[in-house]
Amino acid sequence: MSANARKAPQRGQRSTHATTARLQRLLRQQESFRGVVESISGELELQPLLERILHHACEMLGADNGTIGLVDPVRDVIRTAATYHMPSTEGGAEMARGVGLAGEVLRTGAPVIRRRYGDLPHPTQDDLRDNAVVGVPIRWRGEMIGVVGVGTAVRPPRGPGGRARARPLGEEDVDALTLFARHAAIAIVNARRYQDERQRSERFALVARVASLVTADLHLDDMLRRAAGAIHEILGFPNLCIALLEPEDPDTLVIRTLGGYYKTFMEGEYRIPVTAGLMGAAVRTREVVLVNDVTSDPRYVQPPGAEGIRAELAIPILLGTRVVGVLNVESTDALTDADAAILGVIADQLAVAIENARLYATAQQVAVLEERQRLSRELHDAVTQHLASVALMAQTLSSAYGRDRVEGDRRANRLVELSQAALAEMRALLDELRPARAGQTDPPDRDTGVARELGLAGVRRHGLAKSLRRLAEHTVRDGLPVEVEVSAYTPQPAVCEEALFRIAQEALANITKHARATSATVRLDTREAATVLTVADDGVGLNAVPLGVHPPGVSGGLGLTMMRERAVAIGGALRIDSSRGMGTTVEVTVPLGRERAS
Repeated sequence: MSANARKAPQRGQRSTHATTARLQRLLRQQESFRGVVESISGELELQPLLERILHHACEMLGADNGTIGLVDPVRDVIRTAATYHMPSTEGGAEMARGVGLAGEVLRTGAPVIRRRYGDLPHPTQDDLRDNAVVGVPIRWRGEMIGVVGVGTAVRPPRGPGGRARARPLGEEDVDALTLFARHAAIAIVNARRYQDERQRSERFALVARVASLVTADLHLDDMLRRAAGAIHEILGFPNLCIALLEPEDPDTLVIRTLGGYYKTFMEGEYRIPVTAGLMGAAVRTREVVLVNDVTSDPRYVQPPGAEGIRAELAIPILLGTRVVGVLNVESTDALTDADAAILGVIADQLAVAIENARLYATAQQVAVLEERQRLSRELHDAVTQHLASVALMAQTLSSAYGRDRVEGDRRANRLVELSQAALAEMRALLDELRPARAGQTDPPDRDTGVARELGLAGVRRHGLAKSLRRLAEHTVRDGLPVEVEVSAYTPQPAVCEEALFRIAQEALANITKHARATSATVRLDTREAATVLTVADDGVGLNAVPLGVHPPGVSGGLGLTMMRERAVAIGGALRIDSSRGMGTTVEVTVPLGRERAS
């Protein structure tokens, strides 16, 4: 057989082997593409989806390692999102233009083939310098959104004297990898749409949750802590804080509310001037401040313990045009306008909640002050008046006994009555201050005898008219004749009657102590549109009090001030008419309610 005849079968065998290899490769491609399609249809989370696509691509091409990176258009880098048999340091790594295989594809915008990875201008993996590599861009509607790259490792020589080298990658590998890149583009876009939709749902849920938090809790610090926790839990920002401007120091931001990892390494309270940091910029400009590369922004101030932060978003909390604080988040990933939009909605809710919480706190403080003033009036008008009478009576007791034992006994008995009245009034106040016990609707009644009739308990039981008569009777027993006229009076609400009783009690006490009067008159009547209480005496008069409405701060002591406060509290007006040597008239006019006036 000739040499040419022997060579022909060998060439045929080689042709058959090549055809078989191509068919096997086509079968592998079909299986790989089927796996990719199944992955796209069955997985919506981006990272596991990219890892499956990369795994199929490497198996089809017989590659030993590979990566898929995504373009970050803000920072103009490629960030590794999926790896296959790569060093652990490759995950999440960033390559600028021209750095590594992915960076070279980003720079050129075209496929890149190298027999040796080390031949690239700026390789990043020294252990893979001898690998053959190919990288292609992942495009969607003409825009590069990522890069897929694979490599083949160096194989040992087949025989003695052979040379170790990686299997070369060629144009066929570029074409096959380009097909995978198209599928990867679809997968990336679908996964991002799914992520966007899920984030949209999460953000709606966050808005609803924060709305419920800010309306359910009027304690400022508790409300802010819960809101920060909800933002971290639902949106997943690594670090966040809510800083407030101090009303007393509007040039300082105070941070007491922390969320995310901040809570693990920051404690206590932090104060920063509004002239510093990105939060300060948000306060000064009243605008959203979004920075995705904080290392390049001179305004950025790194918080203590925070590392690896890339982006910061500061949202001013505005109430109208007034800044009340800043909602601030930091992230290791880029932040978007969508993040700013949802946090802007949250900041608007927080603004109203902060104002409501502060108004609530102020209202509580006012309520406490009002209660203290009420107790002060009750102590003065009830307990103090009785104790003053006790003191005066005690001073005259010895001389009374010296003149007449019967008069001394009368004053001693009166001393006991006044002491019991003072004690009863004090117990009544203590009962008001004590929390009610289960099943108890009214404070226990310890008042007995005269003590019951000289306090508010008597007004509640018998009404104002009868209580004024009893008050006059006991004033007469102290030596001052008192005439009472109440026949034209129509009963009023309890709060009004109690206030009028206290005013009459104070007026009679002042007459007894200061007026040197020989008689007094108490008149109570209801006219067409008002109830009028008049207490008059024939004493020396109030020299320092002018005619007309009694103004605040006029001389005359605490008693006159408290009478005026009681009159104002029930919607009335206090008038004092006094002339030297001609006595004093105290008049309180309280307009009737509309229903009674009609």
